[in-house]
Amino acid sequence: MRRVVTILMMLTVFMLAQEDARIGRDNTHLRKGPGSFYPLIGILQEGANVQIVVKQTAWTKVQCGGMSGWASNNALSGSSKAASGLSSPGIPEDRPTMISRASASGAVRGFAMTYWKKHAGNLEFSDQYDAAFFQPPEYEKFREETYRNRKPEKIRKRYRRIKIENKEPEIDSYLEKLGFAVAGQIAGSGLETNQAQLKYVNMVGNLVLENTPLYYYPFKFYILSDERAVAYAAPNGMIFLSRGLLKIVESEAGLACVLGHEIAHVVQQHGYSEMTKRKTQIVAGDAFDELEEALPDGFSDDELDDLAFQMFEAATSRRQTKYEDEADMLGAIYAYRAGYEPNDLVNVLKSIESMTDRNFWHPESNWQYDAIGDRVERVSAFIEKELDKSPNWNISNRQRFRLVFR
Repeated sequence: MRRVVTILMMLTVFMLAQEDARIGRDNTHLRKGPGSFYPLIGILQEGANVQIVVKQTAWTKVQCGGMSGWASNNALSGSSKAASGLSSPGIPEDRPTMISRASASGAVRGFAMTYWKKHAGNLEFSDQYDAAFFQPPEYEKFREETYRNRKPEKIRKRYRRIKIENKEPEIDSYLEKLGFAVAGQIAGSGLETNQAQLKYVNMVGNLVLENTPLYYYPFKFYILSDERAVAYAAPNGMIFLSRGLLKIVESEAGLACVLGHEIAHVVQQHGYSEMTKRKTQIVAGDAFDELEEALPDGFSDDELDDLAFQMFEAATSRRQTKYEDEADMLGAIYAYRAGYEPNDLVNVLKSIESMTDRNFWHPESNWQYDAIGDRVERVSAFIEKELDKSPNWNISNRQRFRLVFR
C-alpha cells in the first residue's frame, strides 16, 4: 500500500511539474515522433495551450486536448500562464485547438485539384500530401550508417552563424496550400517511379534538412523524367531534380549539396517572398476556417489561383544571380553541417559548365552551362574561407551513390 501511495505521489509531482506553453506559429505540425518524417497527427493552431512532457534538442513532446505528440521547439512561444506577455492571443473557446489530419489534407488537396484541372497538373499527385518514401526506423538506420564513427552534433557545430540566412523562415498554411498546387503542376511534366532511388534521395535530403532552420517541416524530394539538367523548389518544400541532373552528380555529397541548394531557395523564399506579403489581404485571417473546406468546388478564389500560377512561374524560371549565389553558399553550408564534402558542389557546377550540347539545354534552368557564370569561383572561395574546419570529418560516399544510380 505504501508503495502505491509513493508512486501516486511521484506521478502527482510529475504532473504538477509539467510546464505549460503556447503555440506561437501558424501551421504547427503535431507528429508521432521527434522528426518531420514521422506521421502527422494534426495541426496545432497558433495560440493553442499545450503541456510540455519531454523536451529534446529540437523537438518537444506535448499534450493538447487529450492527445500527445511532438512539435518543434521553435513553435513554442512560452508559458501560457503569462498570456499577456505573448505575441499570439489564445484561441477562442468556440474554435478547436487542433485541425485533424483529414481536414488539413482535404483543404490542401481540394484547392490543388481545382488548380491542376485548369493548369495541366498531375491529378495523381494528390496522394503525395502525406506520402512517405521511408519508415522512421529505415531512416534512423540510414542515419546511423552515414555517421558511423562520427558525431553529428560536433559536425553540425562547425558552422553556426549564417549571416545571409533568413532568420525566421516559415511555411504557413497559406504557402502549404499554394505550394502543393505548384508542386503538382511541376509534376505534370513526368515523374520517375523507381522506389529505391526515391527512398535514397529522400533520406539524403532529410539528413541535409536536419541542418536547416526548416528542419521541422516535411520536405519531399522527387525525380523528374527530364533528361536535361533541371531542379525546382516549390514553396511548400517539395523539391524536384531531373534525371539529367542526377546523371551529372557523381557522389552522395554532390547530391546533398544540390538538395541543400534547392532547400535554400525555400528557406530564403526566393522568387515569391514579395507575393507572401499579400497573404494577410487574402487568406491569412481565414486560413484555418478554410481547412474545413475539403471539396474542390470549395475553392474558387481567382486571386488564389493567380498567385499559385505566379509561384509556379517563379519556381520554374531562371532566378536572379544573387539568389543562386545565396543558394550555392547555403546549400554548401547545409551539406557541410550534415557531414558532407562541400567541394562536391563545385564539382557538379564545373561538370555542368562543360556540358554545352544544345540537345540537353533548358532555357529556364539554373543548372545549365550558360547559367553558371562566375558561380564556381564565388562558391569555391566561400568554401575555402568558411568551411574549412575538420575537413577529415567530411564524406563524399561515392560508392553508395553509385550503387543506387549506376
